[in-house]
Amino acid sequence: MTRLVITLEDVQLFWWLLQLRVLSIDQVRRLRYCHADGRLTAMRNVRKRLSRLRASGYLEAEGSDATTLVRTKVYRLGQKALAPLRTHHGIEQRALYRSPGRSAQLQHDLLVSETAIRITESLRNRSVITPPLAPLGMSFYTTRIVGNAGERRHVERYVSQEDILIASEPRPLRIRPDLVFALADGEFSQLYFLELDRGFESAGQIAGKQLAYHHFARVQDGEKGEGSRMRWQRYLPDARAFRVLFVTTSDRRVEGLRRKLHSVVGCERMAFTTIGRLQQQDPVYDPIWVTWDGSRRSLMK
Repeated sequence: MTRLVITLEDVQLFWWLLQLRVLSIDQVRRLRYCHADGRLTAMRNVRKRLSRLRASGYLEAEGSDATTLVRTKVYRLGQKALAPLRTHHGIEQRALYRSPGRSAQLQHDLLVSETAIRITESLRNRSVITPPLAPLGMSFYTTRIVGNAGERRHVERYVSQEDILIASEPRPLRIRPDLVFALADGEFSQLYFLELDRGFESAGQIAGKQLAYHHFARVQDGEKGEGSRMRWQRYLPDARAFRVLFVTTSDRRVEGLRRKLHSVVGCERMAFTTIGRLQQQDPVYDPIWVTWDGSRRSLMK
């Protein structure tokens, strides 16, 4: 077999997988094999390239079977992809760490990836961008869970999570967003923390998240020389504010959660939509996000 030459397009695929962890073959095609005019590369050519990258150790793949909830082949980074990421993006990670894979978790992760892709598709050929976020210059961060706690120090810089100590609360308030990103247009920029709900959490659990974000908005960074910068501004110092986006299963659940949470402090930061609306409508420019008072808004006008 002839030696595989890694192209810049391949490296950008690795970069996306580093940010989002998992992509289906359809998601890979929409992200990295889409022409400027919107045409997609033929699926057979995409499959052929992914197969070669997998055979050479740059990608790993999981196939669907009768016991899994996921009915498509799913791709992850392979160990060899770290070398070109180090060369082109300065990522010094030397090893990949895996949590025990579960079908339900994989389905969740694919929906998180789908959210990032829909936002990316919405912004093509527009002035609004998803700016690179500190510390690694990624446009999207996902919360990473490492199976071996002893190895966490190797990947801590990739983990988007906070534990906030509040005197009035008996336990630390946990911030564990499924996705962190920002939208920027000229001098305007706003940060977003996204939570994906597949209907398994109680309203009380979600209220706890809302309370945590309420307090998170008021936590100062505390590092020397940072002045009055807030901790959430570590991602993007120029961001004026942050919002919490909650993506769930149905309009009925959106309305039920909105009614139960509108009296919990922090409700003004929350906005809800459904997975279906996110996939079928424009997640940035269409008014698909329901706020605490029941009105519908877009992320950008």
